[in-house]
Amino acid sequence: MSFQIPTGDDLVEFLQDFTGSSNDAEIKQCIYLAELSMRNIELPALRSDPYAAENIGIADAYGRVDIPADMNKPILFFNQNGATPSQTGPWIVYDRIGDRDIITQGMIAQLYLSPVNVPAVIRGKFSEVYNQYQFLPWIGENAEINLYYYKAWPLLFSPVDDTIISTTGTVGSISGAGPFTATITGMSTTTGLAIGDVITATAGTGTLGGGAGVRTVATIPGNTSITFTSTGGTTPTAGTVTNVTLTDQTVQTNAVLQTWAEGYVYSSLREYYIKRHNQEDAAIYQSKYNDAWNIVSDQNNLGKWSGGHTRLTSVWQPRQYRQYNIK
Repeated sequence: MSFQIPTGDDLVEFLQDFTGSSNDAEIKQCIYLAELSMRNIELPALRSDPYAAENIGIADAYGRVDIPADMNKPILFFNQNGATPSQTGPWIVYDRIGDRDIITQGMIAQLYLSPVNVPAVIRGKFSEVYNQYQFLPWIGENAEINLYYYKAWPLLFSPVDDTIISTTGTVGSISGAGPFTATITGMSTTTGLAIGDVITATAGTGTLGGGAGVRTVATIPGNTSITFTSTGGTTPTAGTVTNVTLTDQTVQTNAVLQTWAEGYVYSSLREYYIKRHNQEDAAIYQSKYNDAWNIVSDQNNLGKWSGGHTRLTSVWQPRQYRQYNIK
């Protein structure tokens, strides 16, 4: 096995070979428990692109921006004065503070004038209030905030939406007495299908079979045709079908498995041996997992992966709030 473990199924196979287990469900349970311990990992592959359109928050009438659904933790937010930022500033870079701080300081925000005689980059603040971000200095409606953050990642084997592979097809050449085997020809494409995939189709003059049966891809002889096996239910019917759809899909890879496979391996083995009440081996893989996590954390602390310095004070100006003039 190479360093890369490309899919969730490959990970299950690796862990089964390593442990001698033949229980798929048990291994997947251990992987799930392992993932729960990795939710806060900070990897470069999990960072958002703060300049991408989908990561620019638009302020509402109260100057608040919705927290992105895929956010795990914020790194840095900034306001560069719209889609065509000024080259002379001021830009505002926001530091994260507590929600009680943002509310209480927001109450006295009207006591401050607009910042004057300050560097081109101004230090602001933001925090979470309910399911939105709130900012100081206040921002107006439709202001654009660039959101740079670590994204949450999908857990392996969680459900994936069904995918339409071909809008056309014709069922023919049905054989067998249950399970049945049949062909689908005249497909617009077979790209995205693999042997063993579960499929459905909308009935026309033909069907893939009725009832509670399961239809799986048996062979893929070309770019416009497949054979499938129908197990259970009624016999397939020759004729046209539409929307041949790949269904019963699960997440097979994510950014963590692609870039930090050791985390998956060590933590899954830890959970496996905990389940087997083998505390000695569990402790060994816990130690290996901790070492792997610490290497990643060290890269962040050194500024190599965290996107910059880790100072507690502003790189642009002193901690004192000199950018404001009091009325």
